[in-house]
Amino acid sequence: MPVSLEVLETSLSEQLAELRGQPPDCLPASLLHFVVCPVELPGGDVCLVRPADWEALREEEGAAARSIPYWARLWPSGYALALELASAPPQPGARVLELGAGLGLPSVVAARAGADVLATDGASDAVAFTAHNLALNDLGGRAAQADWAEHGDLLVEQGPFDLVLAADVLYTIANKETALELFPSLLAPGGEIRLADPDRANARNFLAAARGHFEIHTKRDGEVRLHSLRVG
Repeated sequence: MPVSLEVLETSLSEQLAELRGQPPDCLPASLLHFVVCPVELPGGDVCLVRPADWEALREEEGAAARSIPYWARLWPSGYALALELASAPPQPGARVLELGAGLGLPSVVAARAGADVLATDGASDAVAFTAHNLALNDLGGRAAQADWAEHGDLLVEQGPFDLVLAADVLYTIANKETALELFPSLLAPGGEIRLADPDRANARNFLAAARGHFEIHTKRDGEVRLHSLRVG
């Protein structure tokens, strides 16, 4: 059965504290104030746990000189990628890697289809929430702390993957350059990258450079562009 909310609250606070390396009573109050909400998807809703007040969390993290918790919101690109996966899911047993998972909604959808999922994010808090979102939906899968821009070699060692997922990760020039080098090394023969992006300039530059290595198909979902990349 899916994890109960009482167990969820206790285990989530414990894991957040462990990954941060600090006692639970030192965690920001807004990090532990979360909501569980349904997310409408083809094939049935899934549940997602997330911080209830993103602005409050951002203020508390800023006061503590920590990074802005971009991971703690369900952004349009993540939702669009999840919708695409729900409509065209991976095969059962497919090896799936999500980069910059945030709350992990695409990973939840891939795991629901029976894929072998590894969800990664550079933020330890994101890893804890993703792991609990998998558990909340009674799904298997792994969540691990890994910044794909820094730990690419370690991710390659975990592969190769049949499907690589990434939602709105090409927001810097450095990420674009890293993606050009890393993405082909992550894929198994016949593998695919599904990339969702709100038409950022760096994403356009990445796609233009990647056409020499990948066959790319793009479609639009509202403000988000969904790109499918396969080795040509």
